Amino acid sequence: MNNNSNDTPPTVTVTSTTSPTATATTTVSSTNAVMADDNISEHSLASEFLTTNLNPPFNKKGSIEIYRDCFYAKLTHGLTAYQLFEPAVSESDPSQLEPRLIRNFKQKTSPKKTKLVLYMHGMYWWGFTFHRLVQPLIQKGYTVLLFDFYGRGRSDSPDIPYTLDTYLGQAIDLIDYLSVERVYLIGYSMGGAVATHFAATHPQRIIRLCLMGPAIIPVSIPLVAKLITMPYLGKFLFKLAGASQLIRSVENDRFKNDVTDPEKIDPNIIDDMIEKVKWQVLEKPGFLDSFHSTLYNNNFANGHLHLLPNIPANLPITVILGSNDVVIPITSAKSAIKHHLPQATIVTIESGHAFQVEAPQLLKAALIDEYLKESAV
Repeated sequence: MNNNSNDTPPTVTVTSTTSPTATATTTVSSTNAVMADDNISEHSLASEFLTTNLNPPFNKKGSIEIYRDCFYAKLTHGLTAYQLFEPAVSESDPSQLEPRLIRNFKQKTSPKKTKLVLYMHGMYWWGFTFHRLVQPLIQKGYTVLLFDFYGRGRSDSPDIPYTLDTYLGQAIDLIDYLSVERVYLIGYSMGGAVATHFAATHPQRIIRLCLMGPAIIPVSIPLVAKLITMPYLGKFLFKLAGASQLIRSVENDRFKNDVTDPEKIDPNIIDDMIEKVKWQVLEKPGFLDSFHSTLYNNNFANGHLHLLPNIPANLPITVILGSNDVVIPITSAKSAIKHHLPQATIVTIESGHAFQVEAPQLLKAALIDEYLKESAV
């Protein structure tokens, strides 16, 4: 349980006058576009992937997605797409490390003890949203694990309630499958709510916790969101107009609620993000049902602050907030975090909600200089 200390948590502000727009072009060594786990026919799964709709779009002119290859693990509720990167000595420059995609730790080449960073993504997209941070963490010697929540990206969309318990169970299943005992846990937006639930229920498996714009703060939601979460009628309305509404929203708004100024972001990156959302809406089997179920079963309007008192007071926590975030407003977020997580370090960066898109360099500094500063490999 948390203590009731009134000590003010340390607060750090990271600012910048420019927004990076260039996308990285790093590649990783891998042999197949899609690779199954040991219990699944690799040939049949690759064929299924290549001949069905599980092939998300990718804009070569500009994207925050960098690494296309992945593996699959057959977990409790279906296939989960994941990417496990280990630090490998660069062939072109032996003084540098680069990410190497591996199926499991049996394929690990480094003799050093593994320190693993597990990332949980937000509601709309999937694991690729962390790709810009993979190389900086690899360079520091960390192993990085990304995965797609059920119903998102290249993971299955099982017919189940999409609750925080569901997503948490998927994450626990995956690290158990990979025989990982403890992780450095990072959760962004909805993934921040899942990470909070993780810390409240399985704190012994977390070394350090980082919440990036976490969806745990009570927030106002649009009328349309309130309507579609109504019992019975909400699902009917969502099936009737949900797809067209989601597509119209991203095409017209171009994520203006997620970044401070979309005009300052490489338009190719914005276009790529839009196409990825449209692909999920129009082509990914089960996405709309999973998306509606996520909204219906998780009361984001009221937040998830009730989880915070169950997080141990001795767990190191960093919370990263955007100074211009309108999704998770910084004033209410800071107040809630200071009250419920007095041990947390709060880091503010000059950004809207989509840190990875708008301010990757500031986010990198916040993660490496603050969140991981006492745990150098």
